[in-house]
Amino acid sequence: MTPLAVWALSLALGGNAPAAAPEVLDRVSFADQQVAYSGEQLVTTWEEKLPQAFWVHVQHDPAVGTRLVIRSAAGAHRQVVWHTPHHVLQYDARTRQGRVYRFSHGRVSRRTQVTWLQRNYFLTASPTQLLGRPALRLHLTPRHPGRPRADLRVDTETGVVLRSERISPDGRSRELATFVRFAVRPVGWMRPSRPPADLQLQREPPVRSVTLDEVAARWGRQPPEVWLPAGFYPMTPYLLEGSVVRRAYSDGLATLLVSIRPAVSPQPPAGSRPVHRTGGPVWVQSAGLRQVLYWTYAGWSFTLIGELGPEALLEVADRTGVQPAPTVLEALLRWLGHSLRLSDL
Repeated sequence: MTPLAVWALSLALGGNAPAAAPEVLDRVSFADQQVAYSGEQLVTTWEEKLPQAFWVHVQHDPAVGTRLVIRSAAGAHRQVVWHTPHHVLQYDARTRQGRVYRFSHGRVSRRTQVTWLQRNYFLTASPTQLLGRPALRLHLTPRHPGRPRADLRVDTETGVVLRSERISPDGRSRELATFVRFAVRPVGWMRPSRPPADLQLQREPPVRSVTLDEVAARWGRQPPEVWLPAGFYPMTPYLLEGSVVRRAYSDGLATLLVSIRPAVSPQPPAGSRPVHRTGGPVWVQSAGLRQVLYWTYAGWSFTLIGELGPEALLEVADRTGVQPAPTVLEALLRWLGHSLRLSDL
């Protein structure tokens, strides 16, 4: 997961706070829409005690969008990401090469995500300070096993999350995003800013919202219904990207991204480990706080990216359905059929 994703997922947080905190939590819900600011963030991830650090220069203006300049702590390589109301631009600051794609609308509001978080996490709050600014420290503890926990510092004046630490269910992986410089700006301050004119951007295919009936009309059948853990709700509609249907879910803090495509076998990347379940094999790959699962069922290939523990995610695969691995004879017949189709070209 990119530092941008870490930064973005840290913004929509709140909880069942004591009497001193409701006003601050309301500001968290609307901070992106109401507050302009700039600053420098240090984003660090730990997996098995091996840290990876990035510097993120953040510029945000509700009237314009968000500009992020991301560089590794060890080098000068810079990646720039522009978020506008309708597009996302991502490019290398040195080569000026990158991509542009339309922003996907239809996501739920941050206020709704705060409501989900209240249902799924316990919260304690206490006053503190960060960067010389009054802040509220929020500690989030999951009500269900296998979920991450989080420790936040919310700026009392603006509702911006100044520091966010997320910890995996087993405590072995962490992500920390903290401002080392932060300044409030007037709304509209970024209007003179423009992306460089010499960018060479590849336009990504548009992503469109679809219904399950539209999916069935395209492939002749509906994909199996994905079983969701308690407290998870859809964040997006079904999104069609080429031959892949995706949908994101959240419990207010943790997220699940499910990708489904017609296929008879998964395509796990190198380094994935097979886990044998009752229904069949599931391949698992660790990515810090996130686990990535690959499996097939009923002629569909599933990819699941989640911030839950491996066992909690394997339960999603089990309850959705996992098909047995093909026999040697089935694999041979499939290979022969593929070879014959190629020979006819």
